Amino acid sequence: MSIQETKSKYKLLKGSFEENFRVRIHRALSWFEKAEALSKDDLDLKYITLWISFNAAYGKEVRSSVKAGDKLGFRTFILSIANLDKEKTLSKSLWTEFSQSIKVLLDNKYTYQPYWDFYNGTSNSDIPWEESFKKSKEKSLKALVEQDSDTLLSVVFDRLYTMRNQLVHGGATCGSQVNRLQLFDGCAILQKLLPVMLDIMMDNYDKQDFGKPYYPYVKE
Repeated sequence: MSIQETKSKYKLLKGSFEENFRVRIHRALSWFEKAEALSKDDLDLKYITLWISFNAAYGKEVRSSVKAGDKLGFRTFILSIANLDKEKTLSKSLWTEFSQSIKVLLDNKYTYQPYWDFYNGTSNSDIPWEESFKKSKEKSLKALVEQDSDTLLSVVFDRLYTMRNQLVHGGATCGSQVNRLQLFDGCAILQKLLPVMLDIMMDNYDKQDFGKPYYPYVKE
């Protein structure tokens, strides 16, 4: 699934979408197009822009009294999309194109948030990060072998989220050579999976409530 195919489907169907859903897809596509227009060497901004596209797809307004956090929001979204993916397109992309990249990502402690929680002295867990890191890798590799897309997508996006935080919160130097490989793979994964996710959303817009987007469009 290419972004051009996704854009063509959106143009064909947008007249039948209710306003909030249309805005959600429109925003996600706009940020994805911006990411693709960036130089392949500008990985930092490309990654951030791709994540904004992803955020536009899943983010939704909830009552302040029940807000559960950004990470829970995208985990819930990913599981929902995986369940709607009847053709297993997401799974096929993971197994056929990114299995090696995912193994490298999973083996990188610097994309594992509990490592940073321990390093910064903010961990609330009694389990040593090395032990949980080992179990996480074992669980993920098992999911990769068994083609358990729900588990694998959740773990992969947890790691991508840590990378997102490093960039957005100033935890990395712009253009640093330290994290080039993981950023390159992260961009490749997002560029491949996001059009598929948007396509799945459009195929199921009348069956699944994706909620009101952040800062919905207000007509004066």
